[in-house]
Amino acid sequence: MQPNLRYLACLRLSADSDGSRSIEWQRGVIRHHVSSPHLSGVLVGEAEDTDVSGSMSPFKRPKLGHWLMKRADEFDVIIAAKMDRLTRRSMHFNELLEWAQENGKCIVCVEEGFDLGTPQGKMMARMTAVFAEAEWDIIQARILNGVQTRLENRSWLTGAPPTGYKIVQVEGERRKVIARDESFWEYIEEIKTRVREKQSTHRIARDFNKREILTWSDHLRVLKGDEPKGIQWQATIINKMIRSNWFAGIYTYKGEVVLNDNGDPYIMPEEPHATMDEWLELVDLIAPAPKPEGAPETRNGAASLLGGIARCGHCNTPVTSLKSSGHERKDGTKVPGHRYYRCANKFKGGNCKEGLYVRAAALDAWIDQEILGSIGQWDMYERAGKGPSQAKELQDAKARLENLEGDYLAGKYDGEGQGESYWRMHKGLSGKIALLAKQEEERADPALKATGKKYGEQWTAKDQEDRREFLRAYGVKVWAWGKGTDEKEPGMIMDLGDIQAMAQELGLEKKERAAGLVLSRNVQEKLWKALALAKR
Repeated sequence: MQPNLRYLACLRLSADSDGSRSIEWQRGVIRHHVSSPHLSGVLVGEAEDTDVSGSMSPFKRPKLGHWLMKRADEFDVIIAAKMDRLTRRSMHFNELLEWAQENGKCIVCVEEGFDLGTPQGKMMARMTAVFAEAEWDIIQARILNGVQTRLENRSWLTGAPPTGYKIVQVEGERRKVIARDESFWEYIEEIKTRVREKQSTHRIARDFNKREILTWSDHLRVLKGDEPKGIQWQATIINKMIRSNWFAGIYTYKGEVVLNDNGDPYIMPEEPHATMDEWLELVDLIAPAPKPEGAPETRNGAASLLGGIARCGHCNTPVTSLKSSGHERKDGTKVPGHRYYRCANKFKGGNCKEGLYVRAAALDAWIDQEILGSIGQWDMYERAGKGPSQAKELQDAKARLENLEGDYLAGKYDGEGQGESYWRMHKGLSGKIALLAKQEEERADPALKATGKKYGEQWTAKDQEDRREFLRAYGVKVWAWGKGTDEKEPGMIMDLGDIQAMAQELGLEKKERAAGLVLSRNVQEKLWKALALAKR
């Protein structure tokens, strides 16, 4: 090797590295070699990649990849303390070697003592790379088998406990598990109950703050003997907790659900917050209702029942709500203002000539009266949802299985212990694909289920905010005109949306002898025709 060359130190550390290969050890070996009298080299930089697997291509590593692709003109030699610090894959080593030859670079692996300037050195380096790859495969198989055993007996692997759980030492054994934190459990049960009752998570959060219930993070501080920070409950906190895989006790690794040999997710706690079916139902219940087409971006307050839901009968634009400031009489008495629904198109300078402007109380009262008078006594049904769409995850699982099978055919699982590892992964992925495909099939055609309640009971028990969410969830639509058949009163039409579709599916329309599930008041025939055109 020529003296006075520029060296780039390649440092790498991953979970499967032991203490003898620490970053400090690698750095010391490299500096000692570069500064030796017969080289007198210059160390121009370090590509230090920590928590990076040896199976990753050098060109894709965060630090080393940047040097290779962007700063190749700044060094002459890539130096590593040991070959496996460069890569554990023979294919990747060959790619790096070819790149070095094309770009006039040298590669030095101090511990192996390779001289890659000779054919014999290159051959020995390639053979060592093959052995390094085999060693890595064996290490991964051992790690996988160890993790598999711990998962099968529900052992807690590492990290802080998820929301609502605590880490418990198993008596007489050298392992830990997670179990319910009973002091917090009652609040989780309350959240589940109230979500099933269709209460909004905003409402639950406000109530918890009013009752001064500690959030999970403050609860943990108190358990440690520290002062709580006073973190407030928010709808986003509750939503995130429910949507988390841990709510059903599902174990994940690097964002991926870990499956057992039957293709089912590993459930770590003996008593999770919810069963899989319960969890998927709760996730569906907190999913935001679809935003009406053309609805304004502004969020309506709880005082507005139909803001963003009702539409102007003249132009089919969603209405917004506005509360007038009121006025003061001559005697100084303050007269409070009224809330109005108005056409967003008209009042933003659009092309709606008529423009709805009607007192909200009149429209809200009619909605309340018609719901209680029409479907109020019907048994309440819901579509049994199966959680969010898994289409992307299904596609990814199929791609991983295809890649796995390709690697197997290429002989990458011919090493010691690799056959068992391959078939375990193949069975797990196959099971996951079957599970996701079934969920997607059920989502495409969700079944109806009875809730055991009447629509009227649900409606009466709700406050204004939750009533609006009820209307959104069932796709109820309302159209209004400032003047109806009797021009002194507004005209209104209400389409009961998904309630109507479910009633027709169950045959309720005939059995109950309902007059119809599109309800109207003070509406002229020409307005019905305008509505029919607007709904197309």
